[in-house]
Amino acid sequence: MFYKISDQILFRSYDDFGYLTDNSEYGYHFLTENYKKIGEKYVSKSGAVMLSSLRRKPKSIDAVAIELANIFEDVSFDELKHDTEEFFASLVSEGFLCSGTTPDECENTERRDSDNGSSPIPTELTNSKIGPSDFFRELHVEIASVCNERCVHCYIPHEDKVSLIKPDLFYRAVADARKMNAINITISGGEPLLHPEVIPFIRYCHELDLSVNVLSNLTLLNDDMIKEMSLNPLLSVQTSIYSVDPKVHDGITGMPGSLNKTMEAVNKLISAEIPVQISCPIMEENKDSFLDVIKWGESKKISVGVEPQIFAQYDHTKRNLKHRLSSAEIAEVVRKLLESGYGDHWVTDAVEKEKARPKQPICTVCRFNLCVSATGAVYPCVGWETNEIDTLNNNSLKDIWEKSKKICLFRNIQWSHFPKCVNCKDRGYCVVCMMNNANENKDGDPFRINPFHCEVAEAIHQVVDQYRGIQK
Repeated sequence: MFYKISDQILFRSYDDFGYLTDNSEYGYHFLTENYKKIGEKYVSKSGAVMLSSLRRKPKSIDAVAIELANIFEDVSFDELKHDTEEFFASLVSEGFLCSGTTPDECENTERRDSDNGSSPIPTELTNSKIGPSDFFRELHVEIASVCNERCVHCYIPHEDKVSLIKPDLFYRAVADARKMNAINITISGGEPLLHPEVIPFIRYCHELDLSVNVLSNLTLLNDDMIKEMSLNPLLSVQTSIYSVDPKVHDGITGMPGSLNKTMEAVNKLISAEIPVQISCPIMEENKDSFLDVIKWGESKKISVGVEPQIFAQYDHTKRNLKHRLSSAEIAEVVRKLLESGYGDHWVTDAVEKEKARPKQPICTVCRFNLCVSATGAVYPCVGWETNEIDTLNNNSLKDIWEKSKKICLFRNIQWSHFPKCVNCKDRGYCVVCMMNNANENKDGDPFRINPFHCEVAEAIHQVVDQYRGIQK
């Protein structure tokens, strides 16, 4: 028999365990591709050693056993081969591996649809330090702050859109991340396709077996970029479409003809079978036409994510918030989404948020990801660039991750640091975001919440309850 790691699966080996995950946590999938999430799986240290012998090309069980015999010296060859094959077969049944009696059959095996979700940590590992906050997963790299659009709601002040990352800085950051067992690299801007080295950057991520998300307006997408993107089955693209009406969309981007260019690019990505997702932030300019974007996405069999709130520019001026909807307008957006069948997540998400306890982390900041700016500054999350943790010009990513006192402080921020929110009746309909707080406060205080967000949460809660037939 021959075995290989499935194309949509990422595997990482740590000191005491191994970790498998499908790309659904990091990539995008077409709405009608019948994609069922495989989820994630922890395996024991010995299982991780066995998996480390596999790649994305078929390998015979005999070749695997010969390699492992040099590691497990106290186990007979036949026993080692039997145990390894039994272990691999279980992972094939769950969709993590592919198998076949020949290399071609293994290569062409269709991934088994599964709906396993997250698997529990094996009993023998429960004493180990394992969890989402315990290992580095994602690095978000802004390769260009420059942009060819001037979106009215953008959190990056337009006067700051001047930088391109130096290639050696990008390669060093990504190499550091991969050595730390990172799974995903997000390449963004500004407009990342303005960087003359974007194709080599994407290629390098593929060579390191990394899931890649490219966030772009796609107006500069060309055939060479598509060709390189299509080589990585773990690559996906996210773009923004604000309206299918050119006057509205182009009015928001400040770039005449941008809607047609973005839509044409989306069609090319679909033809190349590159997963793509549309983001549609909702503001004053498109509050009456955002549903058409969702319907257009459905016609193309791609998903559309909408967000009824925009957050402030990181320079604390709040100039872009003149385009933000009022709490009543946001509630109306949610009502439209619910009535159109697109808003049920507000109900399910609320149930999960209401389970939060005072000692639980408030968010994922510095728990398993970091962001790097085009100048090498390391900061906690997208949009919070004024809160510099360190710089790659001074230290390695690994040293920053492991030794920064500031990161340690962020990791320990819990719901209890927001006492007003812990028992709030509307907490299920609110996003307590430190970045948003910091950007809206002139002094950058991440703990002082603008009452506007409390009003929004209450308004959304009321709309959802009305939708569910609960009158309060």
